[in-house]
Formats: sequence, C-alpha cells, structure tokens
Amino acid sequence: MSLERIESKAEEVLDALNVKSIPVPVEMIADRMHIVIRRGPSKEFSGLLIRKDDRALIGVNSNEVAVRQRFTIAHELGHFLLHPKKDAFVDYRDNKSDVKRDPKERQANMFAAALLMPRKSLGKDFKSFAKNGFTEMELQMLADKYQVSEDAMRFRLINLNLKP
Repeated sequence: MSLERIESKAEEVLDALNVKSIPVPVEMIADRMHIVIRRGPSKEFSGLLIRKDDRALIGVNSNEVAVRQRFTIAHELGHFLLHPKKDAFVDYRDNKSDVKRDPKERQANMFAAALLMPRKSLGKDFKSFAKNGFTEMELQMLADKYQVSEDAMRFRLINLNLKP
C-alpha cells in the first residue's frame, strides 16, 4: 500500500468526522468509530487491537507517556482501517525489528503519523514555525502543538520533504 493511499485514508477519516482541530482528538475518533479504548499497565506491549465482526477494542499501555499512547491509538486505528482481514494485532514495546520486517506495521505507523499530523495543517505550521530558521526549539514546539514525540515529528517532516 502506497504512502499516498495511506495519507488519503487518514484524510478521509478526518473529513468524514469533521475533525479540524490540532491536536487531533484521536480518542474521539476511536469513539465515533465505535472502537473501545482500554488502558492498563504492561511490561510487554505498547498496544493491541482486537476485532470481532464490526466491533473492536484497542488496548493501550498506561505505563507509556501520553504522546506515545496517542500514537499507539492512532497506530491501532491504522490496523483497523488498513488491515480489515486480520482480527488481532499486538504491538510489543520493543518492536523495532517488527517494523522493519512487517509492512503492516510500517503502514500502521504511516497512518498514525498522517492522522495525528495532517499534511496540510503541518505544512502550514512548518512554514510559520520555520520563518526564521528551524531549530530543535521549533521542532519541540511543533511536537507539543500536535501532541506527538519529537522523533515522530522529525520523521513526519522528513517524509513530507519538509526537512527540519
């Protein structure tokens, strides 16, 4: 699945639910899609998605920082929308190797980034924030505005060719 198709899918969700605010209200999106979110501590997983017919549950590791929890919810929404034939996904805390090997994990990450940092809004904000140069301080301010990690923001800017 191409990055453009994933971008379009995230934009469709935002448009269908009339989401215009930043930070994107990811929990409200899940709620409007009738997906239940449950939090609990775990030493092993960051998030999981369990689907049964037209119902779904997203589990989120409550030990993770808030920006990580938001990204996890968006990531699991990506699995829900992009990979409808699979009933369960578990994303382990140290899944760097899974992301490299499994295209579904990369796609869910791309969807999460596109959902939480919509390219149109981010493009405008980047231009505004980068008027006098773009340093780590501007990166942090953008990440704070979108309620994502600095790493997630950095990768998103690079993927959109908005070089930080």
